[in-house]
Amino acid sequence: MTPHPRLSIGLPVYNGEEYLAESLDALLGQTYEDFELVITDNASTDGTQDICRRYAARDSRIRYIRLPRNIGAAPNHNYVFTQCRGELFKWASHDDLYARDLLRRCVEALDERPEVVLAHSGQAVIDGDGKVKVPYEYGLATDS
Repeated sequence: MTPHPRLSIGLPVYNGEEYLAESLDALLGQTYEDFELVITDNASTDGTQDICRRYAARDSRIRYIRLPRNIGAAPNHNYVFTQCRGELFKWASHDDLYARDLLRRCVEALDERPEVVLAHSGQAVIDGDGKVKVPYEYGLATDS
């Protein structure tokens, strides 16, 4: 990992054991690779710590920070943001999946239009079997 990656991904988590590994696989399998993944574990009581340590040992882009006590959800989100070093920032969640080109497409969109300050993708709610339950319809034109 470079000391100053282009993109930082902040992933605050508490008891995310059920879907965390799948989410990390999706992030680490991105076609865009100039990023750091900062995980702040809010004193989880399940297997989150073991999963995070295992992934951090395998991939130098991951910085895992385990908090000694639970500080609450909003403070954990604030904290992970303060630990990021990249020029660009993206939120991630322990139970989200990501298309392989998501990061590349977002960074390219921002590079092509310097006046733009946010890049976002489409999304959908899926169940535990991977079936789309709720496609999300944006009210704004997002393909510009």
